[in-house]
Amino acid sequence: MPKPLRLTALVVLLAAAAGCDSAAPTPVPTSTPTSTPTSPGAFAAPPLRLPEGASGDACPTSEAHPWSGSGQAARVLGPGPVYPVADYLGGGAVLQLRDSDRQQDGTYEKKVRWIAAGYRGPVLVRAGRIDGPGSASATFSYTGEARDGGHFALLTDLDTDLPATTTVSGPGCYAYQVDGATFSVTIVFRAVPAAGSA
Repeated sequence: MPKPLRLTALVVLLAAAAGCDSAAPTPVPTSTPTSTPTSPGAFAAPPLRLPEGASGDACPTSEAHPWSGSGQAARVLGPGPVYPVADYLGGGAVLQLRDSDRQQDGTYEKKVRWIAAGYRGPVLVRAGRIDGPGSASATFSYTGEARDGGHFALLTDLDTDLPATTTVSGPGCYAYQVDGATFSVTIVFRAVPAAGSA
């Protein structure tokens, strides 16, 4: 083989060997945000559309399902991406009202934590009683504000732990409506007197 061809072949072999020793390319994450952050003023609250007509034991409670995502929870309610943690509702969709939960105005306030998973953007949580007169609300403890008849927050991380409380006027059938930039879901739960409570 002529000398110039041998030199070219040697350069090609060295380049190929160097390519084999280089590290594999870093994979690009495939998960993308469900939405991007927007300013609070850009979010228009959809109409409140809670179910109607439930009565007594016919309360059509949402089914709890196991949780394996980020955050501390065994079970959650609803399809997400923002979920109430069912662990605070007896592992299902039943809020136990104790005498110690009763506020001066006669309502009951309970700790019910929420988790946002794979979502970044605005969220509005509204609640109400659906089987008769009464009221309900949900409030995140460290973020957001009262707005549009509910509690509004702008979530800036894809996964967010949301300490919160749920307040109900008494035993009955209730629903949350959870609205974001890309979703609107309804979650139904019951509130019942805890054993030993009046």
